[in-house]
Amino acid sequence: MDLSETAVRIRDYRPGDLQRLYQIDQICFAPDIAYSRSELFFYLRHKDSLAKIAEWNDDIAGFVVGRVEANRCAHVLTVDVIPDARRRRVGTALMNVLHEEFHKREIAMVFLEVDVSNRGALDFYERLGYERTETLKGYYAGRSDAYRMVLFMEKPPE
Repeated sequence: MDLSETAVRIRDYRPGDLQRLYQIDQICFAPDIAYSRSELFFYLRHKDSLAKIAEWNDDIAGFVVGRVEANRCAHVLTVDVIPDARRRRVGTALMNVLHEEFHKREIAMVFLEVDVSNRGALDFYERLGYERTETLKGYYAGRSDAYRMVLFMEKPPE
């Protein structure tokens, strides 16, 4: 997949996307960490969730799911990008659109969790302005730790 030839388009989640998103999540995460189909469906359809899809050449190259929480906080639940589309700004485009949606909802702080050994993801989130705030022992299936990372949102430009 050569993303340089065609622009990536970001759009809202549609119910017909579920099977492809489930496949992508299974590719991106180990079986005991990836979401089950019912978990993914729950997060995609939750009233406080925001799901954005990255399309490239009439196929889904990735997606992001975030959820608005209490006290002007939001949680990035997952960012999944197929291997061929990584390091081609697909994840950045997804996160930028999600952050714009959070701005519209006057979110002050966004948080997420990332495996402490996932250097690529850590670098990605740090480039977006996220900072590590704590280590969550055994977060992933009781066998690997995660960092909680936080981004304090700035007021959107007027």
